[in-house]
Amino acid sequence: VSKAEQFLIDNGYDHMQPSYYQINDNVLVANFAYSQNGVICYPDLIKVSVALDNGRIVGFESAGYISSHTERTIPETTISESEATEKLYSDLTVLSHQMVIIPSQGENEIYCHEFKCSLSDGRHYILYVNAQTGVEEKILILLEDETGTLTL
Repeated sequence: VSKAEQFLIDNGYDHMQPSYYQINDNVLVANFAYSQNGVICYPDLIKVSVALDNGRIVGFESAGYISSHTERTIPETTISESEATEKLYSDLTVLSHQMVIIPSQGENEIYCHEFKCSLSDGRHYILYVNAQTGVEEKILILLEDETGTLTL
């Protein structure tokens, strides 16, 4: 992941934050999203593939970044973290929180609280709660193993 991160810096992609990675056929594919003032902008996604045998960059996919990247006006947060937490299912344990922008079904973007959570059986989820309306926007299941993490 650090090789991929350095590749992005060397090629002028600043403020990119690593999210998840997956390993297949001795190649690590790392996902990065743009960060603006501490808000992760998931529409601005870049994937960098790194060969695990020699550390060479073998792939670069930036369609999301190219089509979506812009300096955004981050809206005011009207639903606090604690108010957003109240929207979560009571049997979830919050592991982390951050502010993010996610793509919507249309061409819009949604400013959200992102909560990484777990259930008592150890499964992990990511829940997105709209930071302006309090509506639960999306739930992702995290599939985690020795090859990395996939989101469904």
